[in-house]
Amino acid sequence: MPRQKKPKIQSLTNIKSKLCTNPELSDHFINDVLRVTGLEYDSEGYIVDAEENPLEPDYIMIKGKVLRYTNMGIVHSNDLVFDPYNNPIIMEELFKKYVEEVHPEIVATQIFAASTTEIPRTDTYGYVAILYGNGARIVTKNHYKDSTKYLEAFMRLESMTDKMIDDVLNQYDVFEKEWFEANK
Repeated sequence: MPRQKKPKIQSLTNIKSKLCTNPELSDHFINDVLRVTGLEYDSEGYIVDAEENPLEPDYIMIKGKVLRYTNMGIVHSNDLVFDPYNNPIIMEELFKKYVEEVHPEIVATQIFAASTTEIPRTDTYGYVAILYGNGARIVTKNHYKDSTKYLEAFMRLESMTDKMIDDVLNQYDVFEKEWFEANK
């Protein structure tokens, strides 16, 4: 009987979105998101909000799935890989939850394209505008990726200075500009 080949097993750690063009930058973005939002991962890799109750933290769910940092074990069917840089839906949902819980005075947030002749689609060069009930407005700088726009919006609402924001976001902006201009 001929010998069967053993199936090649791939590591289930460090899984990224199919759209991931820079895994190192993606990992760095995860750390920045966790630092800015105050979220953390538990011993099994699930993303949690442990600020209110560290013994029984709230698990972060997006669209009915639990967020999971993949370096911590096997991903299950009810897990969503925590790759916020390459999955703008994660950043959008985290931002919506944050605004609802921490800034109820905000009445609208919207992504706009930098060019008035362009309709904003996923990862269109543009910005996020945040509108308060009293008419006040916060506008982020222009970024290529929606995820980066939302991270700046988080940072602006947390009253971080322009220098702090630039220090965090410059590395993403440089990579994104090169990548998007090369892939026009």
